[in-house]
Amino acid sequence: MTDTMPNNKISKLGGMLRSLKTIPLLFFVGLWIVLSTYESALLFRINELSVFLFDDLFFESMMSKPAGFLHYISSFFVQFFYYPALGAAIYVALLYAVYKLVISVFGLQKSYKLLALLPVLALLVSNTQLGYWIFYLKQPGYWYMALLATLLFLLALWCFKRVKVVLRMFFVVVWVFVGYPLLGAYALVAAFLMGCYDVAASLSERKNILLPSLTLAVAVVAACAIPYVYYYCYTSVSAEHMYGAGLPITQWIGSYVAKVEHETFSYWHFVYLYWIPLILLFSSFVGFCVLVALRTKLHDGKKIERIVAACVVLSAAVLVCLFWYNDTNFRIENKQNNAMWECKWRDVAEYARDTEKTTRQIVLNKNIALFKLGTASNEMFSYPDGSSDILAPMPVHLTQTGGKMIYFQYGKFNFSYRWCMEDAVEYGWRIEYLKHAARSMLLAGEYRLAQRYIDILKRTMFYRGWAEDLEKYILDPALIEKTNEFAMPLQLSCYEDALGVDESFVEAYLTGEFKYISDKPTLLYIEVALMSAMIRKDSKLFWYLIDRYFKECEPTRLPRYYQEALLLFLNIDKGKTVSVSPGFVDKFVSKSVQRKLESFVARTKKYKGMKEEEMAKYFKDDYADTYFYFYFFVRKIKTN
Repeated sequence: MTDTMPNNKISKLGGMLRSLKTIPLLFFVGLWIVLSTYESALLFRINELSVFLFDDLFFESMMSKPAGFLHYISSFFVQFFYYPALGAAIYVALLYAVYKLVISVFGLQKSYKLLALLPVLALLVSNTQLGYWIFYLKQPGYWYMALLATLLFLLALWCFKRVKVVLRMFFVVVWVFVGYPLLGAYALVAAFLMGCYDVAASLSERKNILLPSLTLAVAVVAACAIPYVYYYCYTSVSAEHMYGAGLPITQWIGSYVAKVEHETFSYWHFVYLYWIPLILLFSSFVGFCVLVALRTKLHDGKKIERIVAACVVLSAAVLVCLFWYNDTNFRIENKQNNAMWECKWRDVAEYARDTEKTTRQIVLNKNIALFKLGTASNEMFSYPDGSSDILAPMPVHLTQTGGKMIYFQYGKFNFSYRWCMEDAVEYGWRIEYLKHAARSMLLAGEYRLAQRYIDILKRTMFYRGWAEDLEKYILDPALIEKTNEFAMPLQLSCYEDALGVDESFVEAYLTGEFKYISDKPTLLYIEVALMSAMIRKDSKLFWYLIDRYFKECEPTRLPRYYQEALLLFLNIDKGKTVSVSPGFVDKFVSKSVQRKLESFVARTKKYKGMKEEEMAKYFKDDYADTYFYFYFFVRKIKTN
């Protein structure tokens, strides 16, 4: 009895798994799990790079261009990514609705039902492929646009099927006339597909195709003519963009994308591949029209069902593998950004350990976290360091992806606000820009300007509480200096906060600026300046700053990395320009650090003549967490 029961359960489970009906269920449940866990940081960041306001002005601004309604409702749904699990559930539910509607509208036979997953896959990978495009897309609510347009098209096709054949051409004209300002180019494509469906249905039923052919012709003419008519109704869209309204045309053309060389060759570098999912979406619906036309000739049965299932599963595997942007650094940057807003500084630092080839944004975020924790001088070089290339088909600037946060934390409030304004002009206001603008102007003392952005955030669904918490500092500015969150930015703002020229090179500008020391710098300012000098490997500046550090701090023992830098620069200088009193090294530099440098020098002599890249590998295990290793082997840092 006990032996047969487990076997029965196993056989039942095997039967369930073998049933093709479980494939869609497994797909949608698995998709929700992956999006809500593995991609949770991405979903939250997408919400922050969008905005939805509950007021008439926002609605009118959206509706002032073709596809405005699609932008509006898409932005509404994107805001639910504030809670990644909830947002992912809504997104997957709408994808499931597409799946069920495709089956119903096109009347797919049992053996061919799994084909309804193909447009779902196309919609999914059109978003999962984006990567750094999320910072540069100008379409509000882009993540939901194609999905919602597809749902509306399927509902319109459902209505189209129930209209008499003689009236369908009028239905198409009305659809394009009403749908174009609401859905843009998606309405034009839908009209063409309606015409194709009408012809396919007539062929299937062996009826006269004269009227359906006329409907198709009318759909083509309407799709060509009506946008041109609407051109005279809109003042914000140029003529060449009327037929692509709602599509990311302004991003995905050669004139906007410069070829970028990367360490690792990837298909991502060819920008036109980003169109493939949208082409697959359109092609899948054309294919369904063909299936409708061949309905009477199609065979049904288990064998066909299994063949279709195998093809769909194989297609899903290929599409997901090819078009799921799976870059570790990109994921870490988003995790760090979210943790920084939540002031989880230890998490920010620890995320930097999850990669070996790190980007400069990850390093900069980690450094800020360590300064916040007060452990930078003892921990900074114990993390992976370097400047890995960014995997994207266009130039990606730190000012767009994380510079606003970095400038704010280093007390450059006007710089943070400047980039909020510049990007808002180019890409439109977003939650992230509004939050940075409000905080920067608050700490800059521009309370009326800060209140403006707080008032905007108070008109959102999920950021009203955040805005009201910030508003209390305007009502009582004395609270600002008592808040730990603002301590570091305020301590680093002990200089004239004037705008300069950074040319989008955030780290290069900051490390250069911190070499200027005011008459009364804070201790934190001196420490940041010291670490900046060490990153720049500027021994002359280091000696000046370490002298200021001794005067301000009067330490009995230096922090670890100050010890290593001091000892290294003394050995390099060999008394030519710098001299110290007898016993100075033994007093301020531990014996362990001295032995570490001695062993480092000895090993250097052992591998003399070896190429630097090869030598770095031999030193990495024992010295990767030292300033010595950073100084000699971490080269060509791209301070983007």
